[in-house]
Amino acid sequence: MVMPMSVDLRPKIGAAVLLLLAAGLAWHGQPAPEEKWQFIAAELEPRLTERQVQIDPAEMLELMYNDYIDLRLIDVRNERDWNLFHLRGAQHIPLDGLLEYRQRFAKLPENGVIVFVSNDERDATEAWKLVMANAQRPNAYILAGGLNRWLGEYAQPRSGAKSVEQAGEEETLRYPMTWALGARHPASLPDQHAVQTHEFTKRVKLQKRVVKKGGCG
Repeated sequence: MVMPMSVDLRPKIGAAVLLLLAAGLAWHGQPAPEEKWQFIAAELEPRLTERQVQIDPAEMLELMYNDYIDLRLIDVRNERDWNLFHLRGAQHIPLDGLLEYRQRFAKLPENGVIVFVSNDERDATEAWKLVMANAQRPNAYILAGGLNRWLGEYAQPRSGAKSVEQAGEEETLRYPMTWALGARHPASLPDQHAVQTHEFTKRVKLQKRVVKKGGCG
């Protein structure tokens, strides 16, 4: 025998079910991180096509020696290529795990600059799009030509650049590496005074101008 309920819970149960359904619809209705780019593509795509965010290796080298800039080099390549060669001070965050660090990108200081790095530009560009669409629009850039171009310009002997320029699959590290040197490779941080740079257009703009403290004037 079923005893009658003293309090009718059906309205409350029905409301709870509706809330759960609404939450489920909201959850499933959220676009995937990769799809969020479509909502801002019209605004940000011109920066890519007009190459406003692709910085020349010479500008990157200047940034690496600039003590007044909080530089974050984010290398999105696979572990094998990272172990073979990477830039001094770079952080290895593969493309598929990039969004786990979105809060860190959002908290970038006013003198902070992010540069995404891959062997060419394809994966670094995908990283830039992913972060710009899913974080708070950090001051982010892409290394123009990737590490293949970097090695072609800064690795010694210069004859090695010929191997970099050979045709090959995109995002393949084309510079010949005998050993996995990582950041111990001389080209990981070239001497800025020993390297001949070329003319280039500077792309990096700080969110807030950094003034050097001390001195006269």
